[in-house]
Amino acid sequence: MPVTLQEIVEQTRAAGLEISETEVRSYVSENWVLAEVREDTYYFDETDAARVKLIVELKRDMAVNDEAVPVILNLLDQLYGMREVLEDIGLAVERLPPSLRRELEDCLARVPGRS
Repeated sequence: MPVTLQEIVEQTRAAGLEISETEVRSYVSENWVLAEVREDTYYFDETDAARVKLIVELKRDMAVNDEAVPVILNLLDQLYGMREVLEDIGLAVERLPPSLRRELEDCLARVPGRS
């Protein structure tokens, strides 16, 4: 369910993080978060609402500057994307016949650096 700009500000403040609507709009203009604009109202999905809180924490609690924010967000996006890929691979491996699964496990056991 979409969240409005005002709701994001209220939720972020309720989490103990100070933010203004102007700051959230600047995050949208920087393409750090995505928003749908309808009738002069910004709407955000849950992911971007959480991302606003993350950005505030990065900037305020960790003193991350504006130039580093998109780098960090990009790295996090890549990490989450890789997690999804690994989950898909895990599901595919679970569907393998037991003999092929054992063969794969044996191959993986020989990979250097694996415990």
